This record gives sequence, structure tokens and C-alpha cells, in this order.
Amino acid sequence: MYNNSTLGGNIHMSKAVKKLAIIGFGTVGSGVYETLIEQRNKLERLIGGPYSIPVVLVKDASKVRELSDNTEVTDNFQAIIDRKDLDVVVEASPDAEIAYPYVKALLQQGVSVITANKELVAKYGEELLTLARTNHCRLFFEAAVAGGIPILTSIRHTLKSNVLEKVEGILNGTSNFILTKMRKEGTSFETALEEAQAHGYAEAVPDKDVDGWDAYFKTTILSHWIYGVAPNWQTEKPKGVRGVNVNDLLIAETFGGRIKHVASLEKSKDKVSACVEPRFVLSDHALYGVEGVNNGIHVQGNIVGSLLFQGPGAGKFPTASAVVEDLINFWTGTSEEEPVSGIEFEKMILSHSEDDSVVEPLKAWLLTGEKLGPQLENQFTVSYISKVSRVNGREGIVITGDNKAIEELFTSLNDTVVVYPLSGDHTEVFPLSIAQTKVS
Repeated sequence: MYNNSTLGGNIHMSKAVKKLAIIGFGTVGSGVYETLIEQRNKLERLIGGPYSIPVVLVKDASKVRELSDNTEVTDNFQAIIDRKDLDVVVEASPDAEIAYPYVKALLQQGVSVITANKELVAKYGEELLTLARTNHCRLFFEAAVAGGIPILTSIRHTLKSNVLEKVEGILNGTSNFILTKMRKEGTSFETALEEAQAHGYAEAVPDKDVDGWDAYFKTTILSHWIYGVAPNWQTEKPKGVRGVNVNDLLIAETFGGRIKHVASLEKSKDKVSACVEPRFVLSDHALYGVEGVNNGIHVQGNIVGSLLFQGPGAGKFPTASAVVEDLINFWTGTSEEEPVSGIEFEKMILSHSEDDSVVEPLKAWLLTGEKLGPQLENQFTVSYISKVSRVNGREGIVITGDNKAIEELFTSLNDTVVVYPLSGDHTEVFPLSIAQTKVS
């Protein structure tokens, strides 16, 4: 139990006490609470005065928690909405449907909110940001994308002069852990998932992670934050890592690459395209070395060039760190500006319009499947970069061509074939003669 002298309102200090409430006391909420207590002296120096946490909203108020006697624990949201002395509320509930009515009600009353809830921001962010502007308050969500990596703040603060032409990211630590485990140890998807759950990297119901929805939500947020609009999705739903064949991961290595679960945003002419899918990432690409539970975001700016942001994308204290940074920036008036509006995006597109005469470069893909040779015998719409690689009865080949060519080709192949788009310079693909020495 935290004692009152450590956690109370510090009323002996001369400056007015800043007050915040926390909604939700699971992994993120408790991490924020503990960080605010343990780092109190440093944080109060940063904001120039004291703060307190007078109320925490939980699902079950009868559960014993290590909280100060000066912090009220309630399961009634009205206890928060009725208070008139709160500076800000940290929202850390588990999903969008729980969080949405709380955040909406707070913003309507002009109370600023800091959230780590990516599903909430992805589904309702546009509405809630408009509501915040109308009521002269703010909605902050740095922690909703890539946990402890300060990607949103960095983009807005340090890359103001750049147009971000392309963003690619490994945005889900669970999927990255699973693919890394499978590749290194030859385990199945199911075995790797079980270990991720045992370590606490994956939930008991891991669908949002392994089916790509977590990365989908984060990509949507990035698109709004960078460009002010929702992206045009290339597929109806994201593609996850469930059922990725372990032999495909080994085949990818024979050509000098790794299969990674990648979210991408690309500005082209008058639109922003998005995709979430497993990709064949070559060793020359920035995301190649992002392993285990880490996240990585690679941005391509028109001035700065290539940058990689890498670090813990989830977890109790990395996520709490991002929430607390938003909180300190809010209290000190140093927060970054809100995302641009759709109108501002249209102006930006016009000022950075691309030459319609520019021909898109050919793209490359890794194809894996069974009996690829006979299926590809009479195909003339694509070119082959490699010979066929064989690993444990499964085959792989690297091809190049345009999007129309690969679409035509894919419709003619059997249902064992999987296509992985290539990230990196396809001229760096290992010749098969080198690859064969690596697999045996």
C-alpha cells in the first residue's frame, strides 16, 4: 500500500495541485499510476508543481489494489464526470466500445483525455478530435501506436519540413515474436503462439494481434496523424500471420530475406494507400533486423531520407512512458499540434503533386507453394529473379513485374501458393547457389 505522504495531494506545496483521473487499472492503467508515483519528484520538477490522482475508475471496485488512501476507487463513471477539478483524464480501458462513451462525455465537458487505446482512436478518432476542438480541449494518443516508441511526436516535431512519402512498420510485437520464433527454431505457428501467451506477449484470445487488426488500427492512426485522412486500403481486411508456413520462413532465408508482418502507408499522387500483410523483407531493408517483440517504424522523407524508429511496442511501462510523456507535455503546454485536417491534406497534395508521366518501378514478390515449376512453365507476364528453392518439400521463387501481371499470374496458380510482396532492393536477392549452402 502506498502511504499518504508519497501519494497525497502535497497540499503543503504553494502551487495549485494538478489533478488527473485514470479510467481502467489493468496493465496500462496500473503502469501509469506506478510511474506517476515512483517518478513523482522528477515529474513535479518538470511541470513546476504538485499533482494528485484523486480517483480511479475500475470494473470491480471490491478488488484489493495497492492504491493510496487519497485515491478513490470507483466503478461508477459518474464519480469522474461529476468532478469539476480534474485537469485531464487518462483512459486505459481494454477496447473501443468501453472507452468511447467515457471519452466522448469527457470531451463534451471540455476535459482533455490521454489514451493508449488504438482501436478507439482508429474507429472514432476523427469524431473525437472534432469534439475536442469544438470544446477547446485535447485528445492525446501517442501511446496508441508502437507503445514506448515516440513515433507520433517525432514525426510532428522533428520532421516538420519533410513530406513522408512512405511509412512501413512492424507494429505488432506478438506477430513479430511468433515469426521470429518460428524461423529461428523451426516451430509451428501454434507452438510459437502458445509461448507468446505464456510470456504474456499475446492475449488468451489473440485474434486482433495475429489476424492483423492491431496493426490495421495503428496504421489508420498513422495515416490520420501524418496526412489528415483515412487511407485507401488495398485489401478488404488485413492479412495476419495465422497459419504462415514455417517452411516459407526458411525459403525466404535462402534468398537473403525474412518474412515479416508489415504495415505500410504510401502517398501516391492524390491518395494514401495502406496495406497490412506478411512481406518478404530483404537484408538491405531497415525492418530486416527488427526481431522478437520489438516494433520498428521506417519512414522515408523527401529531405531526410530513410529513418528507423525501433523499440518496445507494448508492455506495461513502455506504454505507460508514452502516456506520461503526453501528460507532461499537456501540463507544460509543450504538446505537438493536432493532426492536420482533410482540407489541409488536399492543399499539401496540390503543393507536392507528382508528375503523372512518372512510370512506377517494377515490383518483386516471393512465391511459395507446391509444384511451382509446372505451374510457371508457360507464364510470360512476369520475370524470374531466381531459380526455384526447395525446403522440406515446399518450393519458392522470386519474381518481378507489375501489379497487373502478378494479379493475372496468381489467379492461375493452385491454392498452395502464397505471394509475399518484397521490401528492399530486389537486385540484392541471393543467387540460389549461395542459398543452397545456407540450408543444408
